[in-house]
Amino acid sequence: MERNQLAATIRLVQANLTWKPGSAEQHVKQRIRRGHLPPTATLMEYEDIIRTVISNDNAQVYIFWYNATPYISIIDVVNGNHWLVMFALNGVLESAYIVERPERYLNKSEFEYVGLLSKVASHDD
Repeated sequence: MERNQLAATIRLVQANLTWKPGSAEQHVKQRIRRGHLPPTATLMEYEDIIRTVISNDNAQVYIFWYNATPYISIIDVVNGNHWLVMFALNGVLESAYIVERPERYLNKSEFEYVGLLSKVASHDD
């Protein structure tokens, strides 16, 4: 995957969070069911967590490969939890969720480490 495409997609998501039509509220409900968000959480609160993760220069960037399709995954700690935000190369959000044991979860073969967000998102060539 080209680094400049990766950087451009990250900047796109940082500028505008886009969900698949009709999926945003379902994601909030699922995060509440799994205990990742409090029962009163709103889409705005969920998206605030997502924005925090994708804007922290020290967040870690990975590529998650699923059936030969790459998904950009950014992980960072928010309120004491490791949150992973995943989106497609077109900038559409796939999900954002808490990872309980990131050192094990991110060691799976599907994840490819890219680098710190500050370095990856500033890449221009």
